[in-house]
Amino acid sequence: MYSIIDIETTGGSATNSRITEIAIYIFDGKRIVKEYQSLINPCRQIPYNITKLTGITDEMVAEAPLFKDIAEEILKITNNQIFVAHNVNFDYNFIKAEFNRIGIQFRRKKLCTVRLSRKILPGKLSYSLGRLCESLGIILNNRHRAAGDARATTLLFGLLLQKDNQEFITNSLKPQSLEALLPPNMPKSDFMALPEKQGIYYFLNQKKEIVYIGKAKNIKKRVHSHFSGNSNTGSKNYFVKNVFGLNYQEIENELLVDIIEATEIKKHWPRYNRSMKRVTLNYGLFKYEDRNGYLRFNIGRSGKFDKPLIVFKSQSEIKNFLKNIVYEFQLCPRLSGLQPIGTGKCNYIEEFECEGACCGKENAYEYNNRVKKAIEERIIINSTFMIKEPLENSKENAIILVEKGRYKGYGRVKDSVSIENIDEVKPHLNSAYDDQDMSILIHSYLNKTKAENIHFFK
Repeated sequence: MYSIIDIETTGGSATNSRITEIAIYIFDGKRIVKEYQSLINPCRQIPYNITKLTGITDEMVAEAPLFKDIAEEILKITNNQIFVAHNVNFDYNFIKAEFNRIGIQFRRKKLCTVRLSRKILPGKLSYSLGRLCESLGIILNNRHRAAGDARATTLLFGLLLQKDNQEFITNSLKPQSLEALLPPNMPKSDFMALPEKQGIYYFLNQKKEIVYIGKAKNIKKRVHSHFSGNSNTGSKNYFVKNVFGLNYQEIENELLVDIIEATEIKKHWPRYNRSMKRVTLNYGLFKYEDRNGYLRFNIGRSGKFDKPLIVFKSQSEIKNFLKNIVYEFQLCPRLSGLQPIGTGKCNYIEEFECEGACCGKENAYEYNNRVKKAIEERIIINSTFMIKEPLENSKENAIILVEKGRYKGYGRVKDSVSIENIDEVKPHLNSAYDDQDMSILIHSYLNKTKAENIHFFK
């Protein structure tokens, strides 16, 4: 027996939106043996665009029961039934979320008539419910109302049962088939082709446009997590409805994964990526000379066109970085921007004795030499250098080039290739966009990689 279900909602996220109407048809494979339908009070305003689509108004649901009032009835009707819907994960996740809110676990086997239609009825121009029913001569009354859509889905499912000569429906109910997990429009073959290796992956929409780019140590496992679990975010529901394909790149090197992901996001500007797209005001470390001739550091917000010595995502990160430099090179905490300007002894760092540059006890020449040495040896993001790391199971190296503090690109080079100067690096590079996001990625990696992997050029 099958419970063929359709719902209407206040929006696309099962976390933030609520159900406004539900219809259930119990189908034995040949005929409808029972039906149930009800409006539901979502306890929130229905957006204008939703009312325009469904015709369901706030007034219509004002006196309707709450979901908790009909929950037992829904449990009883669907007990021991297979949950069937067009784009099943959308309806299933909403209903499961409603049950979770009242402390009841809801679990049913699932079948998706979109995925089944693609297999049993291949070659259709569209697999939306309306277009599919039109092409098959199925009458669909009251479109975008739960009862109308559920009845049409029931007729469609009955047709699929008749035409299923290869037992797609039976096989789809097997847990290992993944048919109930994957988005309705995404080919299973795309998922099965994913490697269990490090790299980046791309979600594609119907026009083969990239709508999301992600990175992972295990690509297949990470992609699987987008569609499994209990999360019901807006982005997850968008992926479920609008992902029509997958692509990927295997990338052995950890730094290259971060760099290529950031480069691809800035290149393709995917709809559902947030990081790397907006201009963020990071925290920068700036250098200047005061009126007494002492070199000073200052921490401040860094805009898109500013040129700080180095940038960090947070003020605490840059302060910790600067604290280590002050301690190592015996710099003045006050002149380094870690302690407010004022009188009295520097006491920002415990068990540290300031040499007295802040009160004129140490001359500017000697102090500035230590500042310059700290910049040269520790704030190397403004130098010209190459990061070169061996790639596992390969006779190649991953390379990153920074020229005068500006990121120039990434690439690969064979072990047999000798690089002595910057001009010998550039032919091996994929040129890339440089900004503060890239600077942060590279600098954070510099703190982790071995010194022998960093090659400086004059």
